[in-house]
Amino acid sequence: MRFPRRFLPPIHLLTALEASARCGSFTVAASELDLTQSAVSRQIRLLEDQIGFELFVRERQSVRLTEAGAKYACEVRLALQHIAAATMGLRA
Repeated sequence: MRFPRRFLPPIHLLTALEASARCGSFTVAASELDLTQSAVSRQIRLLEDQIGFELFVRERQSVRLTEAGAKYACEVRLALQHIAAATMGLRA
C-alpha cells in the first residue's frame, strides 16, 4: 500500500514526539536526544503544524499530551519499535 509522502512526517520529528511523550518533558527529551530544549519544542511544533493537531498542552514549566497526542504518540512508538526491530533483524 502506498501512502502520500505528505502523511509521512520526518523521522526526527517522530523521535522528538516519542521521547517527549515518554519523558513528559521537552527538556528531558532534549537531553536524551542530545538536542536543546528549544530544538525539541520547535520539532514538536513543526510536527503539529504538519499533521494539523495540537499534540501537547504547553503550561508554565511543563507540557502534557492532549488526548489526540497520547493516541498518536502510542502509534508512533509502536511504528518506531517495528522499524528498530526490522533493522536489528536485518543486521542479525
